[in-house]
Amino acid sequence: MRRSGRRVSLLGLIALALLPGSPLRAAAGILQATGTKAASGTRPTARPRATGTAAWARRTAASKPGAPAPASRAALLAQAKEVRALEDLGAYGQARDALRALRSRTGPDADLEIELALNEARSGQLDSAATRLWSPLLTAALSDSMPVTRRVKYAWDRGPLWLNGSFDGWNWYIARARAEVAASLEKWPEARDAARLAVAARPLAGKEWLILAVCAGQAGDLGEAAEAARRAALLDPSLPEAQYLTGLYEWRSGRPKAAQEMFRAAVALDSLYREPVLALVRLRLPAAPPDSLPVDLLTGLRGTGLLTSRLKPKFDEFVQMDVAPSAIQGPGVSVPDSLRGKWATDQVTIPVLIDDRGLVVLHEWPWFDPARMPAEGVGLTVRSLLQWRFQPARHLAKPEPVWGTVNIVFNR
Repeated sequence: MRRSGRRVSLLGLIALALLPGSPLRAAAGILQATGTKAASGTRPTARPRATGTAAWARRTAASKPGAPAPASRAALLAQAKEVRALEDLGAYGQARDALRALRSRTGPDADLEIELALNEARSGQLDSAATRLWSPLLTAALSDSMPVTRRVKYAWDRGPLWLNGSFDGWNWYIARARAEVAASLEKWPEARDAARLAVAARPLAGKEWLILAVCAGQAGDLGEAAEAARRAALLDPSLPEAQYLTGLYEWRSGRPKAAQEMFRAAVALDSLYREPVLALVRLRLPAAPPDSLPVDLLTGLRGTGLLTSRLKPKFDEFVQMDVAPSAIQGPGVSVPDSLRGKWATDQVTIPVLIDDRGLVVLHEWPWFDPARMPAEGVGLTVRSLLQWRFQPARHLAKPEPVWGTVNIVFNR
């Protein structure tokens, strides 16, 4: 058949394909190598695979995805801030999960482990919190010898402390958290032992003595518990739980009049505190046995002072208020002549929890050398907090409890 242009025969094409360097010959080689058969449609013949350990290693390396690049410090800090934001919202379960994810990227750090244990306890995972608090890492941190400058509460922006692989905080956190978690699990001997360590870390804080009194009483050490309750009431006369517990031990010791005075003091501090109200009624009944010892460490709004409780606001969390609290009345403290020789400080700044009425209902006594102030002076200072009055903080036109600070000047 003739067409316009040059006529090419089938024999000519075959000859051309056999010539060295011919493009048709190269194409034919490609088709032969891949085993392609246009007409039959059979599958390509599999090439023999290399065998042996070296070949297996090459194939495994080729099939595995590459290891993820190490996270930058900026990315880790951003993740830590997300954890803190969740804690501020009270989303402790989500904060726990986010902190676990952060831990998988940074490795163990004692400060991070403490935070994770607190979030586990606050979200109801008490067994996990206990396992973490009694881990070798935190047990070693508990016995860490530290300078005085580290005996402070964690700051709000503490995320960087979770990333450096060292312990930068205060071992009091471990002791107190152990006492609270063990008490929640009703492991009272363990709670008592941990509470003793917390008292040793903060010997002038009445709350520590109160927690020891509750735990020791439940563990059966009634002598230690009674003395700890009296110490708590001396150091912190603003705690109705300390007044009530001291009254119970006075009742058990056959001193009903002293017990009645302590119960009345507890009710005066918190009229909604049910136990001392009932105790006052039962105390008047003939031959009524003393009430059973309490298991609650702190009650009502004061429960925010427990590290492992879900109650807010927490001392170290940020809460946005439309109007901050402002002091209306704030008295100083006159040092009695009998204590002046033992008083070696001119003023003290105390974080306080101000409720929606503008009253101080809880405080966090700062650590300092006990030689600078006698126990009676601490109690005198704390009692003065009950005289402070504030315009309460407001959020959306509603009064809200919030943490603030007061500065008390001592007149010596």
